[in-house]
Amino acid sequence: MKPLSNFIFYFVFGFFCFQSNAQLFDFQIHEKREAQLSEGLRLQETSIAGSGFDVLHYRCEWAINPAQRFISGRVRCDFRILADTQSLFWFDFSSALTVDSVVFRGQSPDFGFSGNNLFWVKANPVLNLGQVDSISIFYHGVPNNSGFGSFNKDSHAGQPIIWTLSCPYGSRDWWPCVQNHRDKADSIDLIIRVPANCRAAGNGKLLAEIQTDSSRTFYWKHKHPIAAYLVATAVTNYAAFSTKVHLPSQSEGDSMQVLNYVYPEALTSASFNLPKVMPILQYYDSLAGPYPFRDEKYGHAQFGWGGGMEHQTMSFMTDFSFSLQAHELAHQWFGNHITCRSWRDVWLNEGWATYMAALAERRFETANFQSWLNTTQSAVRASAGGSVWVDDTSNINRVFDSRLTYKKGALLLHMLRWELGDPAFWAGVRAYQADPALVYGYASTSQFVQHLEASSGKDLSQFLQEWFYGQGYPTCSLKLSKEGLGIYRLRISQTTSHSSVPFFHLKIPVRFTGIGHDTTLIFRPDSAGQEYLLSLPFEVSAMAFDPQKWLLAKSVVQVLTNLAPLKKPKEFAEVLPNPFTDSIEVRMLKKEALKIRLYSLSGEELLQKVFAPGEPLRILTHNLSSGSYLLLLESGKETMVRKVLKAWK
Repeated sequence: MKPLSNFIFYFVFGFFCFQSNAQLFDFQIHEKREAQLSEGLRLQETSIAGSGFDVLHYRCEWAINPAQRFISGRVRCDFRILADTQSLFWFDFSSALTVDSVVFRGQSPDFGFSGNNLFWVKANPVLNLGQVDSISIFYHGVPNNSGFGSFNKDSHAGQPIIWTLSCPYGSRDWWPCVQNHRDKADSIDLIIRVPANCRAAGNGKLLAEIQTDSSRTFYWKHKHPIAAYLVATAVTNYAAFSTKVHLPSQSEGDSMQVLNYVYPEALTSASFNLPKVMPILQYYDSLAGPYPFRDEKYGHAQFGWGGGMEHQTMSFMTDFSFSLQAHELAHQWFGNHITCRSWRDVWLNEGWATYMAALAERRFETANFQSWLNTTQSAVRASAGGSVWVDDTSNINRVFDSRLTYKKGALLLHMLRWELGDPAFWAGVRAYQADPALVYGYASTSQFVQHLEASSGKDLSQFLQEWFYGQGYPTCSLKLSKEGLGIYRLRISQTTSHSSVPFFHLKIPVRFTGIGHDTTLIFRPDSAGQEYLLSLPFEVSAMAFDPQKWLLAKSVVQVLTNLAPLKKPKEFAEVLPNPFTDSIEVRMLKKEALKIRLYSLSGEELLQKVFAPGEPLRILTHNLSSGSYLLLLESGKETMVRKVLKAWK
């Protein structure tokens, strides 16, 4: 889902709002905390619908006339029983609609509403574990609208249109279903009767189109698991056109249909712009893994909401911009193929779609990716707090927060790429998209991260604690001073914008520039104010923090090299031998306390030792590789730097 502008919704789900201060905690604490959430909040996101049975299939038969905001029809739910003595079946369904009848095994069972959004059916006889059966619900009425507008009547060029958008909790407003983050229907049939001059968009493959003098019936069949909020239709006087695309994951000679339903007045524009989705399909297919629904189709249906919605196999969108196409298409992998297990993890849908769209624009539209990074990072840093983890799933504005869910979620992925490197990052993503325990189902952030950890061999728990659960961002201050000929001291300090994270552990690239020279070194400070000793083969005139914008951080850079030539430092010790092999000895001119620090030429501190006055000044170096190092000696207010060489043995 991608709104084109920020809306303010005065919209309250359910019983009450849960709020918490974001704290630093690990996955185990997070899972325990989520399990202890109040039942009222959990009902808003999952409800008790679907308890005791597994939805296998929905057969939805609807009559819709876009000139009237009204629906009538039947929904048959096929299911498998998950526990013995199951007799009470709960569905998410709005009491604003009238139930004409319910059929179970040819009989009419007891049924009714409990509150505004739960519908129950009492089966007789009771069913037992493993049994497969079905319930049909016949209904009609004018649906409620909630969220972004569940069942909408609109117009275009004087023509009426009905379109649906059920994300996040709106499916129940217009059809009886189970809308939770535990179960997906294994497949669906949509059979939609509309006026003769109209078309009905739908999920899956169009199996039949039956025309009569007064009506037209569209039969869509989708053979893959689908979440209730991704089921959709739109009805108006659409013009239709389609193309074929060959995907890298397909066998030679195979292709897939890309089907488009657009307003007749927009046909010329759509015919020019919508084919741009085909190279994006091929790019995503090779980058993230095979397109999940390549045996059916991908497509677009134009509608009146100000943005787009990633309905499974057929995205609805208001226009045909490249960025909107790229964003909604990415959801077919991230959101549809694998859906966030909870709206708390919605960044797995929206952060991914935002980031994939940015990558696609860089590849195909020659967009300035650095400019996108600058704009996106600035937008996230516009406020001091806020986590990617959603602390209140009852608040639709918080779930789909543009700054946190979309932008910060995308930047979190960008930083993970930097942290792991492209080969490990994309290998982990493809493994995630191929995990048989997750595909066509639901996943949590921890399950996604486990694949990145497996592909990289790195523990990402600290990264997630700081960047996913934690709030805010760091400001890094870099100060470079000259210590001697070609030798520099770099100090990296850090403050954070929010108290939930006292220190961000960063992999910081710094570029050093001089006349005709530049080099980039990487630093990993583990505390604020950490210092590094560097050996650079040129006079440094400038320094740049994170020049390629990998990090969500502000920076302050200070270079103190434009000074008068340094005076030769006072010698207060002798270092020997140089070259050395297994140890280095220091001889002091006076018996004073001494701190010895040894650095690699790239500034990494390899060892540190403090000696008391009169103590033998010797450090062991047998674990070091042969090569050059920098030795920093500090005694009182005096310092000495020596370049030392470990010889081959």
